[in-house]
Parts: sequence; structure tokens; C-alpha cells
Amino acid sequence: MTLDPSGRDSKRFVRPLPSNPNLDKQRKLAKKLARAYWRGKPEAIERVRALHPNPPAPEDFALSDAQLVIARGYGLASWLQLRQKVESLTKTPTELFKAAVEAGDVARVPELLKTHPDLVAKINANIFSFDRPAVHVACRNLELLDLLIAHGADLNARSGWARGGFGLLEQVSPDEAVSLIARGARIDIWAAAHLGMMAEVADLIAGDPSLVHGKGGDGKRPLHFARTIEIARFLLDHGAEIDALDDDHDSTPAQHLIGDHPEVARFLVAQGARSDLLLAAALGDVALARKHLDANPGAIAMRVDQNWFPMVDTAANGGHIYQWTLGFHVSAFDIARHRRHGEVLDLLLGRAGPLERLLDALWCSDDARADAVLAADPQLLARAPETVLRQVADAARNNNLAVVSGMLRRGFPVTALSQHGAMPLHWAAYHGNPDMVEEVLRYDPPIHAGDHQHDGTAMGWLIHGALHPWGFSTKRHGECARLLLDAGARVNESSLPTGHDGVDKVLREHLIKG
Repeated sequence: MTLDPSGRDSKRFVRPLPSNPNLDKQRKLAKKLARAYWRGKPEAIERVRALHPNPPAPEDFALSDAQLVIARGYGLASWLQLRQKVESLTKTPTELFKAAVEAGDVARVPELLKTHPDLVAKINANIFSFDRPAVHVACRNLELLDLLIAHGADLNARSGWARGGFGLLEQVSPDEAVSLIARGARIDIWAAAHLGMMAEVADLIAGDPSLVHGKGGDGKRPLHFARTIEIARFLLDHGAEIDALDDDHDSTPAQHLIGDHPEVARFLVAQGARSDLLLAAALGDVALARKHLDANPGAIAMRVDQNWFPMVDTAANGGHIYQWTLGFHVSAFDIARHRRHGEVLDLLLGRAGPLERLLDALWCSDDARADAVLAADPQLLARAPETVLRQVADAARNNNLAVVSGMLRRGFPVTALSQHGAMPLHWAAYHGNPDMVEEVLRYDPPIHAGDHQHDGTAMGWLIHGALHPWGFSTKRHGECARLLLDAGARVNESSLPTGHDGVDKVLREHLIKG
């Protein structure tokens, strides 16, 4: 569908789409138009009035408005139509198919398969993230899944993940698996273990005893997937290696299972599986925790961080599984407290030295306890190593304002580095937490410093976090932008507008004043 703009003098602004259109260029043109309109440039005002069906005031003019004007300037009704038109001219059929499947577009997918018959031959290709085939992406969209199956998609195609391809059933819950199995998904040894299907596990091992050692997704063995104690016991009885490491996280079955199936992890530890203080704390096993502390008193400092485990941003593979089963940067104290294992926590506090007691108090935001430790040893933090002092950045990464505030107030460095080599200000901005931004700014952080992995400034992290937030984002990025600007942060004008209305409102005002 094309549009015949009816605004006054609109024909003066309408032109054919370039023969070799570039969507990135069109995005840049939209940003440029928005900035010109914000500044009251006559040509921009004329263009917007001619092509926009309801021209907003400059202070309300968003990126979406600019994109609409750009699209109507090519005789198209919307930016979506422009994007689809450009993609149809510039993207390969495979790229279009990939985009349609990821969008769950049940109308577009069969249209593409009909228009481009060669796509049918590639329908099981591992072209999606983590080297997955289309059915893995569509497994929870049954209407789309059925369309793919009707065109030859294989429900039993495994991903091509270099560290161990996944089958479809390894990635879904037992309830979700029902409809997939009904459609022909095959129950292999890893799926059977993951879904808690004891009879199927027994039948598969009886048919091929070597499957007990077989590697599934991430290079995990069936024991890594065991949903029940019954299945774990059966696998061990048939020769499963109790401490086998997977290929992506170098982690044992017990370390994997402690997150969702702690009862199975407890069983494995009772059978002799390797453990550590964090696992003991998660299980609430006082005797086991005492054993680890007796053998290595220094283990009291153990936490899920770079000192003790490979982490996702630095490891050659995916980093240790504790990042996801226990949590990033948590200590044994945190784990025992979170899981309400009071006896283990009492043991830890009784064995802790001054530094460990201080850190635990700070991570609990227990000011009275922290101050008492420092009163007894005022030079404690002055002697602390950098590996301890960087925890203020870890707390910022976890969006924990109270911990960040308490640590900075007691002398932790505002330039400490956490994941991706980012400082507390980067993380505060990324999470859109204006209270944390304001708190960190009190300590004069380097406002223009880049992180060590992407060389992004705090303002860059703010924009990225506004557009791509994590689950625990505070989402007040506009307020953060104002604080950063007031502190002297610079903005790359070509990035404006960002597409986040709250941020753009603040940055527009700054741009106009400038």
C-alpha cells in the first residue's frame, strides 16, 4: 500500500525510493530531521507540516514521528512499510525468513516459503542465535510451529552450538513438552532426564548403555539434566560420572541442579559429588560447610566472582554455571541468608574474620554492624586488596543502591571495575537508577571514562540501557540523563534522538540550549 500525501505542498517533498536503499541511512535521515525540527529549521518545519498527518510541537516530536515523515516522503504509509520495502530489496530471502520467524509472523513465513522455494531446503538450517534451527525459535508459538512442520521442519533437529547442540525438548518445561511430543518431538536421553521421565530414561539406557555418558546441550551429560532423585540414582547405578563437567560452563551436575532442583543436588552430594562452600550454603548443610572451612579457612571469602570462578565476560566459554544457579557476585553468607539456612549462616559469621564480617554487613546494608567492625580496625579497608574493593562495582552491576552507597561512603573506589570493565557510574546509568547516579556523582567519578570492553561512556551505557534494559532495571533513564548532563557529560549529537522518549526529552532540551 502506498500513500498519496494530502498535506499542503506535500508533493514537493515526495520522491522515489533510491534504487539501492539503505535502512541505516534512512534511520540517520530521520534522526537528522528530528534534530533540525527541534531546532526550528524552516525546511524541516515545512517538511513535517507537509507530510505528518498531525504535526507535533517540536518538544513532542519523537523519533517515531521523524521516521513516519521519512516514510511518507517516499509515498509509503508508515515506517514499517518503508522498512519492509527496503528489506525486501536488500535482504536475502534467508535473512527475511529469519526475521519473520523471530517476529512470530505467521502470515509472512508461509508467504516467504512460497515465494522463495529454496528456503524450504534450508528450513532446518542453524541460522538463528546459538546456532538454532527455526523450530527452536518457534517452539512456544504453536501456530507458527505447525506452519514450519508443514513445510518440512524437523522437530528433532538439534542446534549447532559448538559446545554441544541442544534438542528442542531440553529447553522446555514438562507442560510445554506435551504439545511438542504430540507433534513428533522425540524423547532422547537428555530430554527424558530433563523432563523427569523415568521409564523413558530406563528404556533408553537399556537399549544403549553408553548413553549414560552422552553429551547433550552445552556438552552436559544426562546427569546434568536429572529432574528427580530417582533418575539421578538410576544414572549413577548405570555408570554416570558424578562430577562430569559440561563443555560450556565447566560445571558439575550438582552445581547445575542446585538452582532448580536442589533436592537432586543434595542427593548427589550425599553420594560423594564434589562440593564447595557455596554449594554447602545453598543446601543448608552445616556439617559440609564446616568441613570446607576446616580444610580451607580462606574459603570463607568465596563468592561468585572473578576471584573464584570464570565469569561470562572473561571466560573462554560461558563462565561458571553458578552465575545463573546461585547469582552473580553472591557470597556464601548471601546464599545461606537468602535460602534461610540460619545454622549455616551462624557458622559462617562465627568463622568470619574482620574483612569478611565487614563485607557481609555492607552487602546486607547493616550500617551498625559495618561501623562496629571498622571502629575496631579503622585501617581495615586501607589494607584490603583491589579484588575486594571492586565489589562496589559488582553491587552497582546488581543495581543495589544501598550497598553501593554504603561502600562508597566507607572509602571503596568510585573507579572500581566490574563486568565488562564498567565502573559504578556506568551501571547506575545503564539501569536507569537516578538515586544511584546521584550517589556515585558525589564521589567525582571520571564522567567521560569508557568501559574496558566496549569503550562506552556512562551516557552511552544509559542510552543502551534505556533501549535494552535488564529485568531489574529501574527504568528512570530520563532522570539519569539530566543528572549526567548537569555533571558535564557529553552527548554524541548524531545518536539523537535515541528512540526512548524519556531520554530524548532531556537530551533535546540540552541540544537546543547548546
